[in-house]
Amino acid sequence: MSDIIKSEYEKTIMKRDEIKAELQSLESEKPRNQYNITITRDRLAYWEGKAEGLKFALDHTNET
Repeated sequence: MSDIIKSEYEKTIMKRDEIKAELQSLESEKPRNQYNITITRDRLAYWEGKAEGLKFALDHTNET
């Protein structure tokens, strides 16, 4: 079970980093495009929350 969680966690971290880079690009290249920046921030928050939850689950499956 922890292998599945670890795999999902790694995928989530990659996706989070990808969206973080996209946000930085948007903020530097098109700072007036507030709609896309806001949507990208929301997407980033989703992936950060998912990563945090998976990390919590992974830590707790390793304890047992």
